[in-house]
Parts: sequence; C-alpha cells; structure tokens
Amino acid sequence: MPKHAPNTDISIRSAVITLRTIARLPTKEIAAILNLDPRTVQRIYAKACERGFDPTCRPFALRDHHITDKRRPGRPPKASQEVVSSLEKKIDTFDGRNMSSADLAAFISSSLNITISASTIQRTLKKLGYSKCKPTMKPGLTPEMKAARYQFALEHKDWTLEDWKKVIWTDETSVLLNYWKGSFRIWRKKEEKYFKTCTRRRFKGASQFMFWGAFSYDKKGPCYVWPKETAKEKKENDKALEALNKELEPVIRAEWELNKPMERLGLRTKRGRKPQWRWNKKNGKLVRDSKGGIDWYRYQKHILHPLLFPFAQECQKERPDTLVMEDNAPPHAHHFNRRLYDLNHVCRLLWPGNSPDLNPIEPVWGFMKKFGRQNYVFRTHAEAHRAWVRMWNEDVSQRRLQEFVERIPEHIAQIIRLKGGNEYKEGRAKGENNE
Repeated sequence: MPKHAPNTDISIRSAVITLRTIARLPTKEIAAILNLDPRTVQRIYAKACERGFDPTCRPFALRDHHITDKRRPGRPPKASQEVVSSLEKKIDTFDGRNMSSADLAAFISSSLNITISASTIQRTLKKLGYSKCKPTMKPGLTPEMKAARYQFALEHKDWTLEDWKKVIWTDETSVLLNYWKGSFRIWRKKEEKYFKTCTRRRFKGASQFMFWGAFSYDKKGPCYVWPKETAKEKKENDKALEALNKELEPVIRAEWELNKPMERLGLRTKRGRKPQWRWNKKNGKLVRDSKGGIDWYRYQKHILHPLLFPFAQECQKERPDTLVMEDNAPPHAHHFNRRLYDLNHVCRLLWPGNSPDLNPIEPVWGFMKKFGRQNYVFRTHAEAHRAWVRMWNEDVSQRRLQEFVERIPEHIAQIIRLKGGNEYKEGRAKGENNE
C-alpha cells in the first residue's frame, strides 16, 4: 500500500484501533508497523472516537460503524425521474425501440425542454436494464388465425408425447444462395424479448431452390430438392392431367347428379334454370396453377406417390395410428390430394394456419441453414443440392429430431395461455424432460 494512501481499508483501520487501544503503542510505531503516515493513524483513531468508540471501555468494543465510512451521495444524476419516465414511455413504442441514443436524447430534450446528452441516455438505459438486441421474429397472426390455433391447442392439450410420436412431420423450405440477412438492434430489457414492440415479422421471399423433408420420432424420412419444371416436362404433365380429367369426370358427375337434387329439395318454386352439369374447376375439374412453380400436381407426382405415402405406410406397420402433418399451403390443401390420402389409407392431422412453432421440422431448417453456412461453400446450385441432401442424411441426427418433437406439449400449453398467440420463447428449458 502507498505510504500516503488517502483511504485505508477496514482491516487496516481495525489494526490501528487495536494497536492504539490494546497494545498502547505510540502513533509513530503503529505507522511504522502498518507502513502508514502518522497523520493517517491519527485521523483513523480520531474518526473512530467521533463515531462513538470508547477506548476506556472494557471489554474492548469496536463496531463496524466506528471504522466504516458513510456512503457519499456523489454528484446528483443528470437524468431526473421525469427524464426516466419519459424515456421508458418512449422506449415502449415501436419507433422508440429502433431509435439510437442520440435520437432519444434529441426527443427527450425537445419534449421536456432540457438539454441531455446521448451518453447520459445510454447510461440511464443500462441502469434501467435495457440493452441493444436484435428483435424477435415471429409470424404475423390475424384474429382468425389466433382462434384456430387456440382451438387446435385445446383439442390436443391432453396429448402425451406418445401421441405426438405417431405424427409424420413434413415441410418445405426455401434456400437462398450467397445471401445474408441484415441485422439491426432495438432497446429492450431481458424479460421483454417477446413483447409486441420487440418482435418483427418475417415475410416469405424469393428462393433459388426448395427443399422438402419428412421425419417421425422413430426414423428420418426421405428428402427432395425441387428442380425447375422444364417446358418439355410441362407439356407431358398437361397431357397426363388431361387424361386424368377424362377418367375423373364420370365419377364427379355421378356425385354431382346424386347430391344436387338433394340440395334443391323444397326449392321448386325458386325461379331460374334447372342446374346443368358443366365440367369446370368449380365442379371439380383438375386445373394446374397458371403461375407455375410447385403446385398440387407436381406435389402429388414428386412427393406423395414416390416418397410420402410409402414412408407413411412403413411407419404404420410400427405405429398403426400414424398421422401425416402438412401445413395449409395450396399444393398440400388441394381437394385431389385428399382423395389420394383416402385411396392410400393414410390419415392427415388437421393443422392451424401460420403455426411453424407447432411443427418440429421448422427448427430443423434453421439448424441446416446455419450448419450449411459454417461447413459448406455453395458456389453453384448443384453443390447446394448435394450439400443439403448430405446434411439431411448425415448431419441431422435422429436424437436432434426427437428433441424438437418433445417440446410440442410445452408449446401447446403456451398457446393456450396466450389464447392462440405466439409471444413466447420456443423450445424447452434446459434439462426438461417430457417423457
């Protein structure tokens, strides 16, 4: 310790009082023993006496308040309670979350007619527990979507992990090459991560290719990389669809002729023509999407028949009540696909819209995209195709897939708590087990 230290610690002060009172050593000798200035020894002893220490008292009684300095108030803070209240109110808005400390300082200064710096705003926010973080991304939900999610959660609240093990999870994801998402920060507290003003909505964007996969709790299923439909393939598909419509028309017409009279019972007095059969899209004629891309026809041709139905039938041998989960994307929800499910004796799990938090294959895509950026270089589409198939077959472990399924019961409970909302942290707490 320096010889002329202005502040001494508690142990030094206690030693000074003990040597002076018990050992009755003179000031200079105490200073030499403790390597202090004699004036420092005198000040320590005098201050203890001012605080109520009695050197004549026996037994020796030295209390903490005799040798402990009082807390100094320091300089008054620049940010008054009015500034703190105004700052917290502004931070709790969408635009306030995105503002820089300089912009917040300018806003506070103009609204309260004071002068306050950006550094003061930064210190105040840190003291309040705020830090600059990336916003939480969640899908936007309409009231109808929330109601559907809430109803789904109520219907499945009693499902155990054994029930969820019977589901085959399927989905597609878009893969972007040589593309990095930008990042920005917002002000929030640790517990505000899923507040409405702290979340940002993600939107579907253009992709360079689509990847499809399926898995169950017990085994990993097939995968498929969607190629672009060539002009030759489109012509062949149109011819095949025309032949399919010729076979399907008599069946649909027979159903129409049976159901239509039943619908018109009691409507004999209704004016207008008697309904005439027309083979069009409204009555069930199969028509492809004019925009191209992945439509219901390509989905049943490349996914349902060669990949998904055989995998589902294989899983049914081990778990007879196996269900297939598909979201409500147009290629999945087409009425002809429902016929194919019935013909192949495969049951589907009805699904609420816009609910990736309930599909355990969604976090698989996040893992694969991150793993791919870290371990592969996609220079061409062919390289990316091979890498994604390799990641699905080799790098995504079955145990990882099982962990994603095991967190579904907790998600169901959270959705019920939020009446269909998604403002919660996805996943399971560390060490939690749903077995």
